Amino acid sequence: MKGFFVPGEKNAFLRIQELAGLAEEALQLLVKILASPSHGLKDIESYTERINVLEKDGDKITRSLEEMIGRGSMTASLDYDFGRLADNVDSILDRAHGLSRQLRRVTRRPLREAKEFDSDIRKEQISLIEIGLAQLRMFRKLLNTAGSDRKQAIDLARQIEILEEQGDDVKDAMLDEIYGSWEKLDYASFHNYLETTIEADDMLDLCEDASDLVMAITKALGA
Repeated sequence: MKGFFVPGEKNAFLRIQELAGLAEEALQLLVKILASPSHGLKDIESYTERINVLEKDGDKITRSLEEMIGRGSMTASLDYDFGRLADNVDSILDRAHGLSRQLRRVTRRPLREAKEFDSDIRKEQISLIEIGLAQLRMFRKLLNTAGSDRKQAIDLARQIEILEEQGDDVKDAMLDEIYGSWEKLDYASFHNYLETTIEADDMLDLCEDASDLVMAITKALGA
């Protein structure tokens, strides 16, 4: 991060790096929840509680970043972008937290869905979240390189964008499948699959938006 003008910017990126690490762990746990058998409630409870802790830790980091911005620790013209960047990454954690709670709720009180359909949707949701994991790993690399290697940063940002586009394709195919199976599903099941699929895809959008903000901030700093 050699290109930053004020130490506050470097510190902010380090805190956002930490926030992204929490989000990465949360997505790894979501994959475990989706891969767990319906009788594995104890494990799902444990994974969900861990995501709950990660989400609270993320809120603390976000508040500390807001305090840094309030103290004028970074270039004033970039305060808004840094605030948005922190909020985007924190929102990934919020989505993961909400998704884990919904999946736990369904495990506690199973919906009357077709079992084969449920299994297929869970596999596709895992694929979607694994794309998000790949994005987050690239995003963390981007945070490390954006201030010192503009060319590599541009390449990483482009790869994150490509993954988001791949995620859109997966999401669209899943929504087609859900809408095409409405006759098999009761309303609660239909709504659950719809909501959790959209929530999972939102995390990919947020990661791409965060990478765009990193590129905009470092460009403004001359890095």
